[in-house]
Amino acid sequence: MDVNGVGSSKVLKLYNNNNNSNKNVKEKGTKVATNDSLQISTLGKKLSTYSLDDNFDSPKAKIDAIKNDINNGTYNIDSKLVAQKIYDQMKGKGI
Repeated sequence: MDVNGVGSSKVLKLYNNNNNSNKNVKEKGTKVATNDSLQISTLGKKLSTYSLDDNFDSPKAKIDAIKNDINNGTYNIDSKLVAQKIYDQMKGKGI
């Protein structure tokens, strides 16, 4: 068994063969696109506004305020909400 790598000459030969076959189709009257195009979806455009530098965590001031309330004993916990979240986790509903 003979295994050879793909060299640049083979790639160029395949590309040229493809171009020649496209010219033949064009000469026969079939319309062939001459330019490549790229379309970005609406979702892709929205995602492009985000960057890795964006801070998606809670603001430091809010975290510090909660820590202070816990330390002072003034942080109020809604027991019904805690119970509901525990129940949801147990039933597999997730977060």
